[in-house]
Amino acid sequence: MTDYVKQRIVYLDVLRILACALIFFMHSPKPDNGMNGIEASFISLFTAPGVGLFIMVSGSLLLPVKENMRMFWKRRLRKICFPALFWMFFYISDNYYHGETNFHGVINSLISIPFSVQGRGFLWFIYVIVGLYLIAPIISPWLEKSSKKDIKLFLGLWCVTLFFPLLNPFVSINTSTYSSFYYICGFAGYFLLGFYIHRYPTIHPLWSLIPFFIIPFGCAGFIKFKSLKIDFYSVFWYQSIFVVIMCYAWYNLLLKTITKISIPMSLSRLLSELSNCSFGMYLMHIFLMRRWIWFFPYFREPNGGILQTFLIFITTFIVSFLITYLISLLPFSNYIIGYSRTKNISKNSRKMDTLSHQVSRQPLKKT
Repeated sequence: MTDYVKQRIVYLDVLRILACALIFFMHSPKPDNGMNGIEASFISLFTAPGVGLFIMVSGSLLLPVKENMRMFWKRRLRKICFPALFWMFFYISDNYYHGETNFHGVINSLISIPFSVQGRGFLWFIYVIVGLYLIAPIISPWLEKSSKKDIKLFLGLWCVTLFFPLLNPFVSINTSTYSSFYYICGFAGYFLLGFYIHRYPTIHPLWSLIPFFIIPFGCAGFIKFKSLKIDFYSVFWYQSIFVVIMCYAWYNLLLKTITKISIPMSLSRLLSELSNCSFGMYLMHIFLMRRWIWFFPYFREPNGGILQTFLIFITTFIVSFLITYLISLLPFSNYIIGYSRTKNISKNSRKMDTLSHQVSRQPLKKT
């Protein structure tokens, strides 16, 4: 196995791929697929951890930031912002081409890009990631000095905010900027949770993770069965305790299983490529799915149900990976998908050359 593969944290690659797959599956159902409310709710709840897992992987890899603020922002934001701008311009142009906006709407979208998501709604995730990257070097000194208990205390306060959707029907909760909890809620909790589990891994027995999946689906099924008047997509969405415990379970499940099995080098390379391409796949998948794949002969049929949705997901995942991989071979792929395979190979070749040079300079030991 090469040094490059050894340096990969494979379970984080798998987590990123899983997160990408869940988001693709979430977006796969067609409006006329014929699924009933229970099936649609099941898919929504099953795929909801995708966003949280993406952010947790980022927290695991980036925190605490070692370099100075300017260098970190320059390196990380450039990797995110240029591809995001490219695809926002692309989606805005696509909307104009299909008559979904007029010239005035295009101008308004272009000047609004720094302040709100434009082009397609799913790109909201970019703004969250940029915000987390902005605060990463600011909170890093605290993370380096804080104890395990300090971080657990913050995560505990964050968890209090995750119960707000459950408590909201019964008590008046202020979630505005005037709230004490406003400044510790949101996606930053996922960011720190990923860092915490990666630094202080607790290897749970597999059976102990089962309730983390059963409880959310059991509660969702109970609410649907009883026809309770509750906002399903706030109680079982990104900022709810149910989705967070599933993210926690997925993370620990893969941490436990992936780190204990021997993965062939060829599979490790495939996983690393999928992981590296995941951002580009995310950026293009809506265009491929909703402008092209939905109109394949079989997928065009209404009332296709879960099977049709699953096949749309598989097709989109494979096609987006192949296209992203091909783009990664181009000279300016960093500005389109945030990843360049040619630069990655040359960088690792230099590392191997440096390592070989260091080994060659070491004196031979006498035996």
